[in-house]
Amino acid sequence: MVVRVMHPFRRTERQLVPGRWFGPTVVLAVGCALSWIFVSFGHGGPLALATFLASAVIAAWNSPLRVTGHEPLRSVQDISGADQTVVVLWRPGCPYSSALRRRASRAGLRVHWVNIWRDEDAYELCCSINKGSEETPTAMLLDSARPGPVVIPASVSGIREATAAALPRGGAPRAL
Repeated sequence: MVVRVMHPFRRTERQLVPGRWFGPTVVLAVGCALSWIFVSFGHGGPLALATFLASAVIAAWNSPLRVTGHEPLRSVQDISGADQTVVVLWRPGCPYSSALRRRASRAGLRVHWVNIWRDEDAYELCCSINKGSEETPTAMLLDSARPGPVVIPASVSGIREATAAALPRGGAPRAL
């Protein structure tokens, strides 16, 4: 028996919110099971309620329903017409994306965040850059003078160096 797995954007009928649901579902199921065990062994309702609420918060944080920080890739590309724009492709539940987002906000960097699970163009771009993988975070510099994005290191120092180094129009980027 062959099971063909496809990304939600590839399905004929689209899901309400595409993305990965297995991890958040498992976290919520384990929280429910632990809550039930606590109640059945007589440890009381408050501990069971706290366990359930903690698992629900963790599941919601890692679910595709989390809508923070998404800008459509098309609108970011339209903005990049005037100057060079830093774009980070990310997905919910990725610890590396969350860490980069915290560090970039602390450093005061101007970055546009595009959720690849909510934007089909961003998903395809991420897969084309990463050889078929939806590896995140993927940072890039958009410039209207260039035909495609310039991939930069997905770190605060990489973003800072890429924005500080002036890319000559039409030429190759300087070594970072």
